Amino acid sequence: MQISINPLYKVELAVEGKAHFYDVALDGSTVRYPGVTGYLGIISKPALVPWAKKEALALVEAAMIKRLDGGESANILLNKSWIQDLLQDARKRPDQLKNEAANLRTQAHAFIDLIIHGKEPQEVPDLIQAPVQAFRDWWKSSGIELVLGDTKVASRQYGYGGSLDALGRRNGCLIILDWKTSSGIYAEYALQVAAYAQAFRETYGQECEEAIIVRFGKKLPIEFEKKELADLSLSFQAFIAAKNLKEALDKPHFMPF
Repeated sequence: MQISINPLYKVELAVEGKAHFYDVALDGSTVRYPGVTGYLGIISKPALVPWAKKEALALVEAAMIKRLDGGESANILLNKSWIQDLLQDARKRPDQLKNEAANLRTQAHAFIDLIIHGKEPQEVPDLIQAPVQAFRDWWKSSGIELVLGDTKVASRQYGYGGSLDALGRRNGCLIILDWKTSSGIYAEYALQVAAYAQAFRETYGQECEEAIIVRFGKKLPIEFEKKELADLSLSFQAFIAAKNLKEALDKPHFMPF
């Protein structure tokens, strides 16, 4: 059920290439702010490089084994062109997998948002059946009333925008909710939802004292995982630190030639 709250100013998503920006309209003028996730890209993701190597090498291994026609050894022709094409495919593989994951995430979020708004889809694509059902299972067991779906918010005080996945209510308190289809729940997610809580407070003039991240499994068996933030204030301070570092590194640090 929707709650009757109105934003103090209008926020709209603006996409430029792969970057997300947020246009804030107020008093006849529009200001464009960077998105929350753009700032969090500054945070190191140590598991990403080993994962990319693993996927690239797995592709090479599969291609080589296929070349053997199923035998343990065989006389095969390896020419320069074939090897170069194989290595090029291996280099592209991590990005292809990330794009596939992004497509799954986008579709799953869209269908979940339909359900939140009471527009039950007649058919759910096979690709996202697991995360959508995991959402249903989580919601049924959560004890949380979902009062808003996808909502654009922006902090004029700190100069950023974002899209929170849902707003919930429990025991009279509003809760920021964020859906994930990643393989785990990582520390930078806490910074993300804390930034959303601040932006929601400014955009709607409503206080959010809690935030929950829910991860939905991408494949069978259907499963979900949730984590509640321990300290919104601490996580927001960490977000501002990441934002300040990103902005500082974007400035020139060397003298021009």
